[in-house]
Amino acid sequence: MGRRDRAYVLLAVIAAMALVSGRWSAAAPASVDPLEAAKAAIRVKEYGRAAGELEREAAKGNGEAQYLLGTFALNGLVQERDIVKARMWLEKAATSGNARAAYSLAALLAAADPPDEEGARRWLAKSQALGLDVAARTRARGGLPLEFRPQIDLVDARSRRDALWLAAATGEVDTIAALADKTNVDAQDEFGRGALARAALTGGPNALAALVRLGAAVDAADIRGMTALMLAAQSGSAQSIDVLLHADANVSAADRLGNTALMYAARSGNREAVARLLDGGANVMTRNVQDWSAVDFARAAAKPEVESLLRARGATALLSASSSSGGLTGVTRPAQAPDLYANWQDVHVAAARADASLLKLLLARGANANARNSAGVPALIVAALAGSGQSVEALLTSGADANGTDAHGDSALTLAARAGRADIVGLLLSRGANPDKHAPSADAAIVAATKAGASQMVATLIAGHAAVNERDADGETPLMIAARGADLSVVRSLLEGGASVDLVDPSGRAALWFAARAGRLEIAQMLAAHHAEIDRQDRFRVTPLAAAAAAGHEPVAKFLIEKGARVDARNARNDTALLLAASSGNAGVVAALLDARAGRDAQNDFGDTALIIASRNGDARIVRLLLDAGASTKLRNHDHAAAADVAEARNFDQVVALLRNF
Repeated sequence: MGRRDRAYVLLAVIAAMALVSGRWSAAAPASVDPLEAAKAAIRVKEYGRAAGELEREAAKGNGEAQYLLGTFALNGLVQERDIVKARMWLEKAATSGNARAAYSLAALLAAADPPDEEGARRWLAKSQALGLDVAARTRARGGLPLEFRPQIDLVDARSRRDALWLAAATGEVDTIAALADKTNVDAQDEFGRGALARAALTGGPNALAALVRLGAAVDAADIRGMTALMLAAQSGSAQSIDVLLHADANVSAADRLGNTALMYAARSGNREAVARLLDGGANVMTRNVQDWSAVDFARAAAKPEVESLLRARGATALLSASSSSGGLTGVTRPAQAPDLYANWQDVHVAAARADASLLKLLLARGANANARNSAGVPALIVAALAGSGQSVEALLTSGADANGTDAHGDSALTLAARAGRADIVGLLLSRGANPDKHAPSADAAIVAATKAGASQMVATLIAGHAAVNERDADGETPLMIAARGADLSVVRSLLEGGASVDLVDPSGRAALWFAARAGRLEIAQMLAAHHAEIDRQDRFRVTPLAAAAAAGHEPVAKFLIEKGARVDARNARNDTALLLAASSGNAGVVAALLDARAGRDAQNDFGDTALIIASRNGDARIVRLLLDAGASTKLRNHDHAAAADVAEARNFDQVVALLRNF
């Protein structure tokens, strides 16, 4: 882990001391605490709602709100990590007297490239003067926050526990060793996950090995019944699986839905992880409560190499059999797993075969084409998920209901679409299947096909009269999803199929907004050609141009300007596209906006101008562009700081010289 990453780990620990342990600096009781609504949202991890509450208070000068917004930006709790925004909020908070913000700034400056040790020590001293104990301890040993020593700097038990969890998740073995005691190693959060679970999911094999040596219970399960081995399998880390198997983790354990580590590995599509579990004794014949095996998960994930491995190692699952079950039908079943097909009718076993000859024989003898297995799954769905077109055809010919659903409400067509079975989808559509029939909590077929970027399947579904304006659980339509992708053909098919360009998601964002934010120029052009509203704002009043400017996508920004986008539209914080472009550091977007006569001296809710923002960032190129365009060097923000002041405070000498000499 690099110098800068270590600083981020430290800052996340500091944030955890505020966000998790409940140590808020506001002294007012909860009934009158202006941050209570934000804190309530943080406690249930609704960070988007919390950020909105905090921004309202931060605009009023609340230092604690500003500090928390800084930690949000630093740790990517609402959007991607934004160091520039984090530093802006932290500086405002520190100026307002927030000790933790000053300490966090010291860490950021110490981690800068190159490090600003003088600035770091200045903020560290301010943090101590404001009463932060950890700052005093850090200065007492002559260190900087970058040189974080948890065994010295963290004395609060809950903070030490939270820091251990963070170290486990980020693979910081030295920090794990420094903080681990029996209580911390065994501690679990409200979801039943502790340090070992976090290491298994993201921390890597070294962190896992360290925790195992410290006595972590390798088979401890969370409230869903998931063990560390399942989490490691889900992450696809073969090395982490090795560590846990060597520690005698139970390879046969199943979660509350009957899923084993092998099933999680198959779903992740990592062939090496699957091989490790097979070598460790994982049973490929095990099925979960929905009658799915590891083979089914590999097939649904469209991972043929994993599916082949499972078959080669004995995972014949539903597609083959090796010994006769006797009885009238002559269906063969695996001798090595006599309960594999328990409660399955013969027609289901036969429906799963690539060769439909046995199924046809059963149907000719009077087998029910609409039979359901013990989990309520129709034979047609079994055939569709097995990818057997012959079996699907045979069942439909014998009267199977093309629109029959499983216990969740999903049809064979919808499940085939999610599994990437374009041939089966086409066959079912030709036989009258409804492309829009799906479980209320799951994606419709066209949504699933769009997310997978399956352009041919999308076109097939549209030709089959699928509803092109279906929405997923987040309220996004296929066109919104496709607009931020790379496949122009999917967008074209959806538009030609009648998709509405101006429908919006719950945040008020239409397809053009998503294309602009993702920098998809050709898609933006196609949407505009279909009369998408160029200046449609989301609920935060961010236009597509502002979204492109904030993300630094110059070609899209120029195109939107050419199409007549309002260059001076303001968002909820009164930022214009120019202010956002200056913040993102994209000189090309700044130049394009200035050429379009954007207001060069516009000020946002904090009083910042584009010049102040660029000066704060030390961006000499953008400062020069703004000065050449006539931007004022005299305007001050609500902290009474002009552009030269913020540049001088950060020792950006080149920028200071530009501003003083212009």
